[in-house]
Amino acid sequence: MSTLARLSGAKNSGSTFASLSGNFYTPAFASTIALAVPYQSARAVIQPATLTGAVTFTVALPSAAADDKAPFVGDEIIFLLVSDGTSRTATFGTGFLPNGTLSVTTGKYAYIKFIFNGTAFIETSRTVTA
Repeated sequence: MSTLARLSGAKNSGSTFASLSGNFYTPAFASTIALAVPYQSARAVIQPATLTGAVTFTVALPSAAADDKAPFVGDEIIFLLVSDGTSRTATFGTGFLPNGTLSVTTGKYAYIKFIFNGTAFIETSRTVTA
């Protein structure tokens, strides 16, 4: 993990405009989704397949700081979630510091955002559509 920031002015090689781009991932649904997000970019958007059961997300946090191996302070992970015809629960485990579980209500969309603080991805916001 890096305790350095990716943004300009930081003392690291990740402070280019290219590294501020984002990546979009669409993992298949599983009860546990282990993310191995490559950290060449500042933002990862995760939109898994429709939730058909409870899900737990984890993220690998490499211990050594390297441009393509570890996140930088300020990097974001954003989840876009939708459930099938039943309300589903999303839990955020290893690598995350959430404000509890997220209930993805039937017929609604859920959005939850995390930002890396040098140790873990901490929750910054969540929304479930009305």
